[in-house]
Parts: sequence; structure tokens; C-alpha cells
Amino acid sequence: MLFNVGPLEIIGIIVVIIFILMLPRIVRMRLISSVVRATNELEAMVKDSQELLVKLCQEKGNPSKDLHELVENYLEFFVIPPVDLDPNGIVEKYRRILDLSEDHFQRMAQELAPEADPEWISNIIMTLKSTLGLKGVFKMVRHNLVLAQKTGNLQILLMLQMSLPLIMRIVKAQFEGTMAFSEGKPIGDGLGPLIAGMLLKKHVELEERDGMMVGRREMDGRHVIIARAKGPGARVGKVGPTITALIQEEGLKRIITVDAAVKLEGEQTGSIAEGIGVVIGGPGVDKWMIEESMAKGDLETDAVIVKMSPEEAISQMNEEIMKASKKALCVVRDSIYRTEIGSKVLVVGVGNSSGLPNIITEPGKIDIKKIENEDFKEGRAWRF
Repeated sequence: MLFNVGPLEIIGIIVVIIFILMLPRIVRMRLISSVVRATNELEAMVKDSQELLVKLCQEKGNPSKDLHELVENYLEFFVIPPVDLDPNGIVEKYRRILDLSEDHFQRMAQELAPEADPEWISNIIMTLKSTLGLKGVFKMVRHNLVLAQKTGNLQILLMLQMSLPLIMRIVKAQFEGTMAFSEGKPIGDGLGPLIAGMLLKKHVELEERDGMMVGRREMDGRHVIIARAKGPGARVGKVGPTITALIQEEGLKRIITVDAAVKLEGEQTGSIAEGIGVVIGGPGVDKWMIEESMAKGDLETDAVIVKMSPEEAISQMNEEIMKASKKALCVVRDSIYRTEIGSKVLVVGVGNSSGLPNIITEPGKIDIKKIENEDFKEGRAWRF
């Protein structure tokens, strides 16, 4: 017989056919299971962040309203970007919308904590923004999960499941950043204000401009103007308008911007690099304003960056970043000394000022995270 098939072979063939037919369903179930676990973890972080915000407002602001309902409403806040079909004037439109959104967050914080002082109001605003970001990620992950479940679309699940490790790394770090804001502790992105604060001397007179602190000092015949976000509350300040005004008012020769920068995988946290240009993150409005004024004034520009991972930038500052800030301070000083004697130099410490006093005479007293093991040091602790 050509086909002498026994009962065991028939059963095996049937099992293989059933397995082939059921494979997409099995894969879908496993994918859904892993995505559901991640979604539940995201939801738990959002709820914990909301509780942190409520607790912070209760401790600092003596609210008279139900905070849980207020916070829930505020976490649905959104900003609609301007139409960019015609790019002419788009930056000014962005600037106006960003200013309006900041005013709205200020009003929210005042309502959540009416008796809080200005520094804690800024911490509440940053905690609210961070919680809003966490909820946005959670809602997008949940949306794709539910859509895949309703339509049975395996491709959506596969894309979502493959993206989850990166999503969870960033979200867990942002959750830690939310805790740092609620406790008034510094984050990795505070490196710029930290270096600027160390550059200021103890008895320098400071001037406040649009959430920025500006101080002046002499360094071996150079007149150095130092600007950074006002601390110790969590602020980034209006860098663009402040620096533009200083360029117009002062006869500047050079601008030096100092900021944290995202490192590539394999690069060492805390490594320092120098370059040319204006190093400022965000939507680009502040950078555009400074570059416009810089081009008209024919200024020299230096940029100093300290590299770190995205997770380190948005979570509590650690030992490596603190050590790197002291080395970067020397690089900034060298850049200042390259300027001609008698010239004016502007040093801008770009970043979030959470937990950082305006003038930092004793960096060792700043509350930073201790690195306990190699897993955290290499970033493996954030892998999903």
C-alpha cells in the first residue's frame, strides 16, 4: 500500500492541523496577556501619581474642595497645536499657545493648593504635568489593546507588544520623576541649573526674569552673566524671552548654553561633549528666539552637554550626574576664559530647577540618588 497510515499517525496529523489552525488564536492570547499586564501596571502608576498629587496639595495648600474629583478633571486637559499648513509665523503661534497653557496650569495649581507658597506651587504644576503625561501613555496603550481585542487585529498587538519594553522603561522613570517633583528633589534634567548655580558666587545679586534668575560676576577680567531657572521649585523658566532681552540689552560677545543630552546606548552616563550652537530642548520656540537674536548680533555660541539616558534625565538625579556636573563646570570655565578680556559672556543653565537652590555653594548637600548596584548603573533595572 502506498498510504499505509496507522491510527497514531492519523491522530498526529489531526493534532498538527488543529495546532496550525489554533496558532493565531494562541499567539493572540499570549500577546493580549502580556499587554494586559503592562496596561494594569501603567494604570497602577497613574493612580499612584494621582494620590501623590492629592497628598502633596493637602499637605501644602489646605484645599477646600474635593481634590480627587478636581485632579481627575484636570488630567483630561489638552493643548491643540496651531495649524502648520502655512509655516509663516508658526513659532509665534506656538509661543502664545504655550504661554496660555502655562497660565492654565498655574490656575489649576492655585485651585488645588490655594495656600501653597510659590515654590511648592511650581512643584505641584510639574507633578500635575508628569501625571498628565503618564495618563496619556496609559490611555494610548489601553486604546490599542481594546482596539486589537475588538477587531482581532494581530498586527496591532504585535506592534504594541514589541514597543512595550521601551515604553515601560520611560514610563517607570517618569513615575520616579513624579515622585521627585512631589518631594522637591532634583532630577537629571536639572544639570544645567546645577552648573549655573555652582558658577554663581555666594554674594552675587540675583534678578528674577520670567521664572529665570540672572546674576553677574567677574572672572579674570571677563564680565559673566549667568542665567538659570529659578529654584528650588520645579521650573524651566522662559529661556527664550529672557536670553533675547539680555542679548538686546548687553553687548555680549559669547553665549554658552549648558544642558543634559540624551546619550546613545553604549555611551557612558556623565560623558561631556562640547559643540557649537544653542542647546535647548522642548518644542523649539525658545531655541528659535535665541538663534534669531544671535544671528542679528553676530555672537559666538558654545554648547556644553552632559550625556545621560532618557530615564536618567526624567528621574531623580544620581551620583554619576552629580560627579559629571563638577567636571562640566571646568569645561564651562575654560570656554569663558577663551573669550577676550573685557568682553561680556552669557552662561545659560538649561533644564528643570526642581530641588536646586539658586546659588549652590555646597553641591554635596543636594539630595541625590545613590547608585546601589551595576544593574541600575547600566539601566537594566528599567527593562520590561
